Formats: sequence, C-alpha cells, structure tokens
Amino acid sequence: MMCCGNRGNSYGLLVLCLWAGIMQAVAQQRDSVYFQFFAGINKSANEHLPWSEFSSYPWSFGCFVGMGKEWTPLWGGRLSFGYNHNKSRNVPACESKDTWGWDDVELFADATFDLTDVWKGKSSEERNNKFNLKAFAGVGGLATFRYPKDRPLSYLYPYSADNKICWGVHAGLTARWHLSDYWHWGAELSHTMAPDKFNGVVDHRAPMDGRTNLSIGITYLMFRPKRPPKGPVVYSNRLKTIPRLPLKLPEPEPTKKRQIAGRAFLDFPVNETTIYPAYRRNPDELGKIRSSVDSARFDPTIRIVSVSLHGYASPESPYANNTRLAKGRTAALVDYLKGQYDLPDSVFHTAYTPEDWENLRAFVEAGNRRKVKGDWWYDNPALMETPEMPEEVRRYREELLTVIDSSLEPDAKEAQLKQVGGGKPYQWLHRHVYPGLRHTDYIIEYVVREFPLNEAKRLIYLHPEALSVEEMYRVAQSYEVGSDGYYEALTIAADRYPDDPTANLNAACACVQVRRLKDAEAYLERAGDSKEADYVRRVIRAMQGKGSWRMEHGKVVDN
Repeated sequence: MMCCGNRGNSYGLLVLCLWAGIMQAVAQQRDSVYFQFFAGINKSANEHLPWSEFSSYPWSFGCFVGMGKEWTPLWGGRLSFGYNHNKSRNVPACESKDTWGWDDVELFADATFDLTDVWKGKSSEERNNKFNLKAFAGVGGLATFRYPKDRPLSYLYPYSADNKICWGVHAGLTARWHLSDYWHWGAELSHTMAPDKFNGVVDHRAPMDGRTNLSIGITYLMFRPKRPPKGPVVYSNRLKTIPRLPLKLPEPEPTKKRQIAGRAFLDFPVNETTIYPAYRRNPDELGKIRSSVDSARFDPTIRIVSVSLHGYASPESPYANNTRLAKGRTAALVDYLKGQYDLPDSVFHTAYTPEDWENLRAFVEAGNRRKVKGDWWYDNPALMETPEMPEEVRRYREELLTVIDSSLEPDAKEAQLKQVGGGKPYQWLHRHVYPGLRHTDYIIEYVVREFPLNEAKRLIYLHPEALSVEEMYRVAQSYEVGSDGYYEALTIAADRYPDDPTANLNAACACVQVRRLKDAEAYLERAGDSKEADYVRRVIRAMQGKGSWRMEHGKVVDN
C-alpha cells in the first residue's frame, strides 16, 4: 500500500521539505522579484525581567522595506532593511515601572520557505492562491544608537549608552493575502535575537537580548507569477498508519534479588580502629552508607540478605600494622551498622586488603583522575579530582610501575618506591593519592517482594529498581497504547535492564507508537535478532520511506 508522508514524525516532515525543495518535484508557482513595506509594533525582551511579565513590557514600533525572490517553488531569499524604536524596563514592575528607549537600524539576509506549497501539495491551478504563508530565518547586522543619557539603564548591572554595531539573527512567519496578481497585503510576526549588549545592559547570565515584532504591510510583485504546466502528483513511499507491533510478555523473575554497591572513605586517627562519627569527613561518609541501607529498606517487607564489606589501607608503614588497621576498621564499620540497624550477624561478610597496591598502580598508570574502579572513586564532588600529576612524577611513571609490579615483599617494595626520583614522586603520591586508598567498599544485597499493579505504578518512578521487567510491562498495559504512561513504563524498563532483549524490544515498539524512530532503532540494537525485532526494523524502514514494501493482512511485507 502506497501512502503519503508521516506528519506525526517531525524528522520525516523536515526531510520531506528539504527533498521537495531540492528536487523541485512539486509543480507549483514561483514568486517573481517582489518589494515589501511593513510597519507595526514591537516588544523588547529585557533579560533582567521574568518572562511572566512579558505581557506588561512596553510597546514600541518599527518598520522595514524588503526585496526578495523565490528561486524554486519552495525556497527563496530576501534582503530587508529596517528601523526600530525599542523600549524596555530595567527591573520588575514591583520595583519600578520606568521605561527607556533606544533606536536601531538593521540589515538582514533571509532564506524563505513556502509553507503553503508544502501543505497544499497541488499544482498552482488546483490550489487556492488567495493565501500564502512563508517561514523565514536570517542573519544580519544591527547598529544601535540614541541610548538615554539622563537616566541609568540598569540599577544592578553594567551598562553603556554608547552607539554600537552588533550581529543578530531573526526568524518568523509572513502571511500574505492576494489582492491582484501584483499586489498583496499581509502580516508578519518575527523574533530577533542579538548579543547581550543590544539593549545597553550586559548581564552574562543571559547572553542574548530579544525583540518580537508584529507588522502589517503590502507586497508588490514586479512580474506576473509564472505558472508551470500541470504535472503528476508525486507521493512519498512512507507508511502512514502504524500496524500492530509484536510486544512480548516478559518472563516473571523467580527471586527479585537486588544490590547496591558503594565506597566510603572513613577517617580514623593515626593507628586507631575506632569510628568517631563526628571526626573530619565521617558525618558525610557514614551518611552515605546509611543512605544506601535506607534505600534498600524503602519498603518494610524488604529483606536484606547480605552486607559485604571490604576494607583497604594505603601501602605505607609496616605491612603487619596495615593488616591490623584494615581488619580492625572493617570490623568497626560492622559494629557501627549493627548499632544503627537491627540486622543479624549472619548477613555480614567482611574481607580486607592490607595495602591497596592495585588502585595505586591504576592511578599511576592513568595519570590524572582518581576514578579507577567504576565511577564512584569519590562520590563527593569536592573530592572527585586530584591535582594534575606534575612532570616530576610523570617522568618516573614507568619506574614507579616497575616497582609496584615487582615481587618484593610489601615493606621492601614501599622502601624502594620511596627511592624513585629522589623521593619526590613518592611524596606527591603520599599526599594526594594515598588518602583515597584508605576506603571500604560495600555491597548490600536484598530481596524484594512482588508488587500489585497500584503499587507498581507508583514505584516505577520512585524505585524502579524494585520492579521486574514483567511488572513494568503490566504497568504499561494499564495505560492506553501510545499514551505517556505507556511509553514511559516500557522505556524505563529498557533503561533499567539494558541487557534484557524483551525489555528493549518492547521499548522499541513504544517508540514506534509515538513515532520516535531514532530512539526505536537505538533500543533495537540491544533487542537481538529475533523475528519480532526484525519485523519492527521492517516497520521503521517503511515509515522512513526506505525500500519497497506492501501491506498484507495488516502487516508490513517486503516486496
């Protein structure tokens, strides 16, 4: 079945417009050289004022003359010269209603696009020529002058009353009504953006100033419009209606086991293994651990089955003492959590590494960033980065790595590390890297019950990790196909379980329903090569107008 363009797909409309303009496949009339004169009112948008006050911005006026021509039935160009008197207020109306004005002259070069010809899609003899609508966009220059000298332009920000020249962009719509073959009258709505200095006040938080113009005027065509002979209507080979898509019911999850992983950097006094909750960074780090446990206990029926703690110490001082510290500090964290939560001893599992040579090596090899194991080396943004590794350390990187990789005993290895480069590399590492090697990694595992539909519809936004793919599918099925809730439930499932082929297939189908074809293709890349996924790919190609296809028994079939 051959059908017209997909108006619901914004990408498809843009491609159709560009294709039609370049190929000139639609036989429509072209405007000859024309002249315009428009005048009207404007409002200047002062970036210091909230948009909620736009309706109360002061009105002003402007006009322009233009000359243009259509080079194809759809595309054309225009050169316009304009004058505007602009007005603005400095501060919100609740502070002061004073206004100030300034003038500018401007020259813009525009590209025009005939929207009427796209919508009608007929030859000039068949369509109604009484109305024409063009979109335009252009760039140009503006010369501003006559800023007020007797009053401040702003009470809060720097300003300048000097004349200036700046660049600008504008875009808008021009509507014309046919009076005769040569005379048209019409209206134009446009919005102009210029750099922040345009209104005389510079506020770097808002890099652009704006002005909206509404004008009416006349257009004169130099020559009678050329009317090409009738030709056949060319249709696009695009699938317009969406066929039934092969959503799959996911398999239920036998046991819904979840886990939360994190890393804490607790501070201990030298050689001590006792946790002091108020000591240095400990309030934040202990709060991070409690937040992880609380996140796993958002529902009273959730059962925590395992808390695994692995403590690390930095490779300094005697190895035996580091063993004592890593083991004792890990045990101290277990005691702290037991005091905070009613958890049995059986759920706790501990391990320790006396000296974290692995992370030290990874940092020396990487060079600059402390992010080594995953993306949570430091969760605190203020502690995310170390200083850039200086040249005196980079110069000895290979020698440092050789020592770290050696088979020496830990204490002998540390002693040799201190000798590299006269000891300066070790001093820098000890100051900037070793604090991050004193950490505790934790993994909290818990089991979640199955949730009825009314709870699942709430949890899919608050705790999507607690739901299975099958539960999220049931949430989607409770909404109308193509609705926001339907689309969000299926895409949340795929984003939460990126390796699940069924979740990604269903998310691709949801994207096709709302004509987000690029997103659908991305989900299909993770959906595998099942026959259902291949069929959805075929539907997408048909909606894009690619290949040769037909409809057979309600399905898209390749010719």
